[in-house]
Amino acid sequence: MTARGVAAVGVLVIVAFFAVLLTQRDARLSGTNLTANRELVALLEGGQQACQDQELLPGDTAALQLNVGVTGAGPPLSATVTGPDGATLTRGRLAPGWRRGEIRIPVARVASSVEDVRVCIRNDAPAQGGRAIDLGGQAFELGQSTEVAGKLQENQHVRIDYLRPGRESWLRLTPTIVSRFSLGKPGPLRHWEWIAVLLLMVGCAWLAVRTILSTSSPTGDSAPRTR
Repeated sequence: MTARGVAAVGVLVIVAFFAVLLTQRDARLSGTNLTANRELVALLEGGQQACQDQELLPGDTAALQLNVGVTGAGPPLSATVTGPDGATLTRGRLAPGWRRGEIRIPVARVASSVEDVRVCIRNDAPAQGGRAIDLGGQAFELGQSTEVAGKLQENQHVRIDYLRPGRESWLRLTPTIVSRFSLGKPGPLRHWEWIAVLLLMVGCAWLAVRTILSTSSPTGDSAPRTR
């Protein structure tokens, strides 16, 4: 196969790969509290809850995802998110029977982002004889705290991921990604910067293909010389 043929096949493989990647449907994040998920940091007995203040509740949130440790089948859990004024923004419940690992608590969808909210995760098992759970996050995180069973635990934080409703492909999320790409970028051209990045990526791919073709094409100088 010629160099042009190899380059053409390579481009087709790359295009096919991105086509499959962009059309795959799965649960997508609307945001996260940027806490590492390294260890279990909050033990909740039956009837106890863990709360964290100053959370950012992203728009289009329909579920909360946490890493939870438990022995056997998990107890019922509930989540409540309240705004700075104390009003309930959303809430939800997870039925018992789940297993340890990443769990999702569905909540009523929130359309717009809200800052400085309070997120509480409650173990709804009975106070006596109920199954205890551990919430995952990061210990020794300076400046952060978690209120566990009414007691403030400094320098630790529970990891919370916020999920969008349903299962979506990256292709369907393109308008949202483009909109968020412009956030935090100054100047009148911030809404067009994503086009510049896309053109830069295409240009780099074109230069790579051109370099391969130019270095692999036979020339008179490439033939070995003998005396």
